[in-house]
Amino acid sequence: MNDADRSRFADAVEESFLIGSRQQFFVWSQSSVQALIPHEILICGIEDGSRQGMALHRFSASRYFRQAHFDAVADPTAGLMSRLLAVAEGSRSRVVLCPSSSSAKPADQDLLRLVGDNELKNLAAHLVVGVRGRAEAFYGFSRLSVELDARLGHLLELLVPHVHNAFLRVLSAERDVAGVAHQRVGRLVTPRQEEILNLIKSGKTNSEIAELLSCSPWTIKNHIQAILRKLDSNSRTHAIARAMSLGILQPD
Repeated sequence: MNDADRSRFADAVEESFLIGSRQQFFVWSQSSVQALIPHEILICGIEDGSRQGMALHRFSASRYFRQAHFDAVADPTAGLMSRLLAVAEGSRSRVVLCPSSSSAKPADQDLLRLVGDNELKNLAAHLVVGVRGRAEAFYGFSRLSVELDARLGHLLELLVPHVHNAFLRVLSAERDVAGVAHQRVGRLVTPRQEEILNLIKSGKTNSEIAELLSCSPWTIKNHIQAILRKLDSNSRTHAIARAMSLGILQPD
């Protein structure tokens, strides 16, 4: 790297520690990362523990890369990312460079075809390997406006670990937010009110619910009024629909 690259790299690394949301990650990738690796599309693949391979996330500023292209890329059996992963795992280098030039001779000609078919011109990707030697993430930068050469490969080796750590923080923050939201939904109604909702859902009247729960119809009526307030509903039917949409009740 030259002095300018080293300065940009230091700035990108420093700013990466401030990232806590998907929007911040996208802005960072389009500014500090862009200054080092000019690209239009970034695809992040993260191992999610399933048999479907990696979960893919895209950050695109390209009008050419559409949903159909992303779906083709994400295909776990024949998609571009699975092919890139196989090529990277089968080589000594964790970096895969796929220039769009027809004169280029990548290790896998099918890979070059997939890059062109899915509007991913000039793609450079980097495999992240975990402590046990297994692939745990993949980052592909596409529609690059720089030469796909040794300099770019070196930049990927240096920068992608920081990209990976920043994106892991984004995913962790999203899981935390989802967990808090789930807890809040769970606290919307008490266990007794959830029990009453299930009985209403099964078609029971207030009197039948009171008999089943060994309490007075007035108590059940008070519970139902509280449920309607908490779920911002104007009827028993509306309350059931709201409870199902919030995950309080499960469909039959």
